[in-house]
Order: sequence, then C-alpha cells, then structure tokens
Amino acid sequence: MINQERSGHIVRAYDQELARLCNLVLEMKTRVLDQTREALTALLQPDPNAARTVLHREPGIDTLSMEADEEIFIVIAKRQPTAIDLRQVLAISKVVTDLERAGDHAASMAYSAIRLHEITREPPPPALTQALEHLFDTGRQMLEQAVAALSEADLEQAIAVFEREADFHQQVLDTRDAILDSTYAQSPRALAELLAIPHALKRLGNHGANIAEQAVYVCQGDDVRYRNRELLIDALRQATQA
Repeated sequence: MINQERSGHIVRAYDQELARLCNLVLEMKTRVLDQTREALTALLQPDPNAARTVLHREPGIDTLSMEADEEIFIVIAKRQPTAIDLRQVLAISKVVTDLERAGDHAASMAYSAIRLHEITREPPPPALTQALEHLFDTGRQMLEQAVAALSEADLEQAIAVFEREADFHQQVLDTRDAILDSTYAQSPRALAELLAIPHALKRLGNHGANIAEQAVYVCQGDDVRYRNRELLIDALRQATQA
C-alpha cells in the first residue's frame, strides 16, 4: 500500500513537472509572437520607441528559456523518464531553443525598424505593408499550430504546418521581390534593412516547421528532420488514417 501511494505520488509529481514545462513553452510562444508583432508594427508605423520597447523586453524570453532548461534538467535527473516520456522531454528541449531563436529574430526586426527610421521616416507603401502583414500572419499560424501539435500530440496539426511551407516560402520570395522593385532600391541602406524583415519572418515559419518535426517525434518516435516534405506528408496522412 505504501509503495502504491508512493508510486502514485511520483507519477503526479512528474505530471506536474511536465505541465510546468509545457506551460513555459506556451508562454514563450506567446511572447515570441507578441514581440514579432510589435517589432513589425514599429517598422510599419514607423515608431522607433515601440521598437526599443521590443528590445527592452527581449531578455524576458531568454529568462523563460533558462527556466525551461532548468526544469528539463530536473525532470531528467529526478525522474529518469523512458520511452515516450523521454521523447517528450527531449523534444521540449529542442523546441525551447527554437523559440529562443525566434525571439532573437524579433529583436533583429526591432533593430532594423530603428535603423530604417534613421534613414527615412516614411512608412512602407500600402502594398509592402500588406505583404509583410500577410507574411507575419502565415508564420504566426505555423508557429501556433506547431506548438499545439506538440502540446496536444496532434499529428494533424503537424501535417498542416508542413503543408503550409511551400506557399509560405513563395510568399517570402514574392515579398522580397516587391521590396527590390520598390523605391527602397534607390537607397542601399534602407533596402538592406527592409530586406531583413522577410528574412526574419521566414525564420518564424521555419522554427514552426522545426517544432512540428518534434511533434512527430513525440507522437511516432521518428526523427523526420531531414525527410522529403512531400513524402513525409504522405506517410503521416497514411498514419492518421490507419
């Protein structure tokens, strides 16, 4: 009886530790998206003070990353998880790194917003503004779906992220071409700063795809990081229908 009670206590404690880890990931995701949204808005308005606020808040994501790393160390050291539990912990470790890097890209956007404001105080034309907004929205959806796929062990949402990738990358190229064809091309400095924005937003979507790969790893135990996307989508579709 005592052993059963102790075992039950350990399981409950382990579940609580995993829940804390998942909550940290969700909070990091929310902060990353907020930071990216605010950095883009600071560039489009333009508003250098708002960009500086993004930079001031950026260390908060690093703090969450360090808290998650500490929680991961505690779980592995104390619980010695096996099989799917270990996969989940290892996947979360990689996801934390992706989210931390996504936060860095938001900060780089804020720096570009400040430097672009020093060159020209005019906001981008409506067509470019719309293209960048659309690019952010797609990257945001990919990141949100990927984190949901991981936290809910949902292959369908991971597949949805992979299916968005090709169109998303085409959006990046189209936005880059629109910037090159705009009046910003007349100023090399302004052009460089604005071209950095679709690159940073592309990384947002790429991190979402990386996280979706970790969701597949948790669900199926397969490392799919270097798999052909079309073949992977077909294989996952078959797995969900089996």
